[in-house]
Amino acid sequence: MILSVQQIKYELFAYMKEFGGSFGEWHVGVARDPLTVLAQVHGADPQRGLWIYKQALTSRAALTVRTYFVDKLGAGCDPLTDPVDEDCDCVYAWRRPLPGENHPWPAGADAVDASAGSLREATS
Repeated sequence: MILSVQQIKYELFAYMKEFGGSFGEWHVGVARDPLTVLAQVHGADPQRGLWIYKQALTSRAALTVRTYFVDKLGAGCDPLTDPVDEDCDCVYAWRRPLPGENHPWPAGADAVDASAGSLREATS
């Protein structure tokens, strides 16, 4: 589902607040294929990690969202791992496990599903 800049900001903000940590513990990027970037570039586990992505209307809209989280809220970003072209219309956010965390949510809590940030029962 394609969302507006404001809708994506709200959804990412709500997700980050729900799962905790400071904004600086989250990485926000843009990608054409966020699931591949999350797994192959960042090493995030799609079954156990805290991540979300949303599709914007354009790459410019996606960059607007990333800029908001990085410049205004202090989220991390690595432009070298987020090459941007006109096809990069998805914004993603993920949180690295904190030191000592086996996985970033308590046992029995929900994990993120591959369907762009929806929740499902965690499988451990």
